[in-house]
Amino acid sequence: MRPLTHIADPNTAIAFPAFHSLVSPAVRAAACLPLRRARHAGAACSAPVGRGFCADCEATVDDRILASFTRLRGPLPTTRSGEPVRELALVRDHLRSPEAAYEDVDALARRLRGAAVEGEAAWLRAARAQLVHYPLAHLEERVRRDDAVRRGAAARPDRDLRQAAWAAPLRTDPAALDLLIFAVFRARRGVRGSEIPADLCERHGLSQDEARRRLGVALRRLRMVNPGFYAANLDDETLADLPWAVGYAYPLHTVPEREAAREQLRRLLAAPGHGRRYRDVVAAICAAADEADCADLVAAVMASLDLTASAARQAIQALAPLIAAAGLDWCEARCAGVSALAGGRVHRERVPGLGGCARGDRALASVSVRD
Repeated sequence: MRPLTHIADPNTAIAFPAFHSLVSPAVRAAACLPLRRARHAGAACSAPVGRGFCADCEATVDDRILASFTRLRGPLPTTRSGEPVRELALVRDHLRSPEAAYEDVDALARRLRGAAVEGEAAWLRAARAQLVHYPLAHLEERVRRDDAVRRGAAARPDRDLRQAAWAAPLRTDPAALDLLIFAVFRARRGVRGSEIPADLCERHGLSQDEARRRLGVALRRLRMVNPGFYAANLDDETLADLPWAVGYAYPLHTVPEREAAREQLRRLLAAPGHGRRYRDVVAAICAAADEADCADLVAAVMASLDLTASAARQAIQALAPLIAAAGLDWCEARCAGVSALAGGRVHRERVPGLGGCARGDRALASVSVRD
């Protein structure tokens, strides 16, 4: 048995292990969902080996526990009106009480992790409020902001877009500005959904299709006005417009995924007899991602590869994930200087050079192309 009075011991080497045993289970349970939403798009967070969170989430929880311990043992904090925080004073008094010497830290930790129950000791209810919930207040928003700043993104991107001098050209269209702010926070949340919120569309009198088109234009303009802000806060967000039109949602891409996509595109663009035509198609997809004009894209692919509208969309669905993973700028550079999409009909055959495509390979392999 570890007595509760250990937490009040002047020796930190004795006090902190006892404090950690008391609050850690409750803090970890309360922080789990906010951290999953902030860092993992709602997916499970797990350690590479064994039980626990990932390294970043473990560090976040440890920092909150240490801050809570420091607050408990430091000067008694006060409210805005200057009054001492009574709940924390109640916890401190109990830790020094004679009863605490006979209370087991591990048994209390299980009660602290659970919900408050009728008849629960006042000090335990106060400990749950001050040592668990208070340190985790607004955890999801703070973690998102801190992670974004660590990546080089803006702490308050909405304020920058609304007030910064460099963003003045973006504020001429209120609808486009609101759509940009929505896109920044969507990217920060790691969401690649296909819908723009209905209330945002209604506020500006836009249909979903028109809102997507306006967002695509606004993203392209932002990329031109401030490439650094765009790269830090949005990355490949421009390409989100293209999947919306063709029914494909992009994930976030790792460096190995990006290199693998680039290698597959290199093979496709260098394929004998077909590379030039696919350079035309890739260039058209990149342009559609910038302009969010996917109706023209389908027509362009139909003309270049001699396909029906359905088959052209199938080809776009197969190529678009590779282009998104490889990077828009990289693809545009590989297709610079291509001529207008070629015409003419010849016999068809399967697409060469993409047998190892991890996403959309069956769809792409079934697309017919002209010699």
